Amino acid sequence: MKSEFDKFIEEVEISRKKFWEIEYPRMSREEKKKYWLASTHRGMRSQGEAFADPYSEFSKEWYDFAKQQEPDFDKIFDYVVQNLGFEFDWREYNTRIKN
Repeated sequence: MKSEFDKFIEEVEISRKKFWEIEYPRMSREEKKKYWLASTHRGMRSQGEAFADPYSEFSKEWYDFAKQQEPDFDKIFDYVVQNLGFEFDWREYNTRIKN
């Protein structure tokens, strides 16, 4: 018998899979830009508050996943960075996604 936690994790995984396989592909380019902007802003803010390192959310695995989900990710991410509302360190980002 599955624990409540196991059931919760299973539901999260089902929801995540549904988002990437069904919902995300149906988004317009503008909706995708808004998704990545909100996700990146929230992630960097959370990581900065929790670990004093807003770039800790970026990694090669994260980048590979993003590119797998969105083949045009680099162009969308350029938009994201221009609209984050704070200075973005491209050198630090590139270091993180290459390792």
